[in-house]
Amino acid sequence: MTEMSKLINLLETYHIPHEVRPDAIDGNPQVWYPSRDNYICDVICHRYSYGYSEGLLEMMGLVDEEAVGDEVEGWLTAEEVFGRIHANYFGTI
Repeated sequence: MTEMSKLINLLETYHIPHEVRPDAIDGNPQVWYPSRDNYICDVICHRYSYGYSEGLLEMMGLVDEEAVGDEVEGWLTAEEVFGRIHANYFGTI
């Protein structure tokens, strides 16, 4: 199972709103939380994303911009991304 599949499964299991659409690069799944039209973050894994070569995820939004130095963070596992989304959705961050 890919990291993206794991993430989608976790979001569905916890009934966290999200939207999955093919990305514009490779047609791989792209996750938008909570929706594409009103997103807090989106998650990708395609040939130009940080971590793709290792099957890891890249996230825009819900990152510590001071620590990362950017609004994008890569090389994340499904569990790391899910933890941030879960915390945001349930109001713990």
